[in-house]
Amino acid sequence: MVAVTGLWTVEQTHDLDQVARLWRKLGYSSRSILAYRQWIFQILSTAHIADYQDLSADKVVGLALLFARRHHHRSPRHTRRCWLSAFRAFAWGLRQLGKRVGSVSLTPKAKAVDPTIVAFAEYGHKLGWSQQTIQSYRRNVDYLRRFLIRRQSHWPVPRLIDLDRFLYRAAKDWKRSTVGAVAGACRAWLRFLFVTGRSDRDLSASVALPPSIAYPQPVRALPWTMVRQLGKGINRATPMGRRDYAQYLLFCAYGLSSAEITNLKLEQIDWDAGVIRVRRLKNGSTVDLPLLPAVATAMAAYLRHSRPPTSCRNVFIRHTIPFGALSHATIGQRVRCWAERAKVQSPFLGAHLFRHSFATRQLERGTPLKVIGDILGHHSCQTTRVYVRTALSRLRKLALPVPQ
Repeated sequence: MVAVTGLWTVEQTHDLDQVARLWRKLGYSSRSILAYRQWIFQILSTAHIADYQDLSADKVVGLALLFARRHHHRSPRHTRRCWLSAFRAFAWGLRQLGKRVGSVSLTPKAKAVDPTIVAFAEYGHKLGWSQQTIQSYRRNVDYLRRFLIRRQSHWPVPRLIDLDRFLYRAAKDWKRSTVGAVAGACRAWLRFLFVTGRSDRDLSASVALPPSIAYPQPVRALPWTMVRQLGKGINRATPMGRRDYAQYLLFCAYGLSSAEITNLKLEQIDWDAGVIRVRRLKNGSTVDLPLLPAVATAMAAYLRHSRPPTSCRNVFIRHTIPFGALSHATIGQRVRCWAERAKVQSPFLGAHLFRHSFATRQLERGTPLKVIGDILGHHSCQTTRVYVRTALSRLRKLALPVPQ
């Protein structure tokens, strides 16, 4: 622990004690508070400031790297991450006490733009490509650029063997339609290089999709007994657990996606009418769903007793300072955490499994496909039909006997 000396440091220690009490009220563990206190002591002893307004996120990052070099830390990034998290929590507490502090946001760095990709976008604009096509091509070509730079390969004129490796890698992580769009961007890129004289040969016709299964395997969903088992992995005695349980019920009751849950606003819940208005991000439509009693009870318990104070209008927010909207990755991590605690094993763990499981469950109960599509926000029954393949128990009842 860093030694505490000097009049101003004593005052800072008093401020830190008061902030630590606020952290404790938020449900922070004693271990987390102890670690935050130590990091704040390190920040203040390194900064030598007399006014909290002189301390900002950018300055903390610089101090963290300086501290890591002085003490020969193996991972300066770890020090940077710990100090920045502790500073933001400390700044939040100081503001609760009515004291001013510097900015907790890092100054965004200007993103370097490759001039060849800029010329590629201008080339597409002259050919009459739509703005959406240009943005898609630029994004996919930038994926290719970063892939080649990591491999220390040729850029901007790639070799065909590197393109093949790039597409094979993409085929492992993305669905076939996405890989097809990436391959189309690569063809346009190679054609652009040839037309503008950057390449001696037009290699666009040599780009081929990696081989894949002609008929994809059925989408898998968890049995409803396993979905119920997942709920046992949520500790509803903690503030974060009450938040997770409300999300779990939304997944199970309506088959919402993680994006629809993370973007759910407070004003979208009509408590008097018993309606929850969900905005579909893919098509921009809005659907009114009945606010079921169990869901309403869980959400009210979270909003009244567990949601940290914040100006953010999202229903579900992070329980780490600074408080803000949840990310899709966070919800997926929480689902995997529930599964680990509930001892549920499945190769398809993530937030989207609830959507497939919900649709499959409704099909097995005899719910019409059109009704399921309306709940899930599908404009066409063709989109909903992909879930029919997972309703195995229902399909078994429809199977005809094999002739002898």
